[in-house]
Amino acid sequence: MAELRFCQPNPPMFLEKFKVHVQVHEPSGLMIWTSNSPLIETFGVELYVGRGNPCGLHKIVWDRKLLLNTSVITDGKFIIQDDEIVVQQGETILYRYSVFHEDTVWQSFFRILSVTDHVFYRPERSECYSQCIVEQKNLHMEAAHLKDILEREIEKCAGLQASKHLQFPLENAYKFVADPLIYVQDKLWQVESLIPLIDNVVTADVAYNGVGFRMRTLIDKLKVLELGKDQLDVIDPDAD
Repeated sequence: MAELRFCQPNPPMFLEKFKVHVQVHEPSGLMIWTSNSPLIETFGVELYVGRGNPCGLHKIVWDRKLLLNTSVITDGKFIIQDDEIVVQQGETILYRYSVFHEDTVWQSFFRILSVTDHVFYRPERSECYSQCIVEQKNLHMEAAHLKDILEREIEKCAGLQASKHLQFPLENAYKFVADPLIYVQDKLWQVESLIPLIDNVVTADVAYNGVGFRMRTLIDKLKVLELGKDQLDVIDPDAD
């Protein structure tokens, strides 16, 4: 078993990649989540809730706590949830999060959150909540239908020679890349507009002169080429 290492809190350029969200539910419940990332194997939270003056933490009575972690991805997120804990407006939340990646636990500094109205999750307050949900579902269905049509038209134009493969050139790649899939996903993670495509990388392989990978669809491939052309050194083998 590999040795587990603990790093100093708030390591630069790593934990900065993650944004952690805290939502308080009524009449009880608390949810903490962060978006899925190839750099997260396990996401954990150490959280305390108390009453008192947030300007004097030593005067706060921390009478509720939450210590949980998860490796499960739900709807593209790592979600930690407790439906029993009660948090009220005016109280204070003290928390820090941890990320486990490649045998290392990275841990943030503690953060203080004053529980104000905006921290509460109240979707029913929206007048168009139910209507918006239906409209959003219809838009997703329409987008999926249009994507299928566009995919077929692209295949007609490109012919049988078109593939879904791309490559990141890297000399002697087999010496530097242990996990080609994580390598590719980490590359895509560097471009915000390509983050939704991370899960659409189907396969990845190491070659002598680079890391090749296959996207789920031709549209996904074209998106990577277009959105990453000025930020990623990615090449299309079909263009050779």
